[in-house]
Amino acid sequence: MPGRISSEMASLSWAGILIVFGVLAVIAAAVALLKKLDDRWQAAEAAAGNRALDRTQDIDQTTLVLIAAACAVAVGGRFRVRRIRRLLSPRTKRTPWSAQGRLILQGSHMPGRTRDQR
Repeated sequence: MPGRISSEMASLSWAGILIVFGVLAVIAAAVALLKKLDDRWQAAEAAAGNRALDRTQDIDQTTLVLIAAACAVAVGGRFRVRRIRRLLSPRTKRTPWSAQGRLILQGSHMPGRTRDQR
């Protein structure tokens, strides 16, 4: 009979189904393991960030004078440095998007910038 499934076809179908579900189980286990590792890594990174925030920030006077002098040369004129803070951690990945935004922001603070009128 053409509509009847033979035992060989049935066993082959069951073998295929078991292989597919076995591979899916392995993939699910790998994803769960990667998620657990990522959660652990994120928690360690957050703890390190909290420890860095609790640390006192001390800048010696020589460094402060050099930063103020560099700002005075870049902007032109005298002013007082009220706050110095690190914007990005050295380990932070810098994307072109954030770099461009930072350049635009820093470029907007240039007083007296004029274009040549020729």
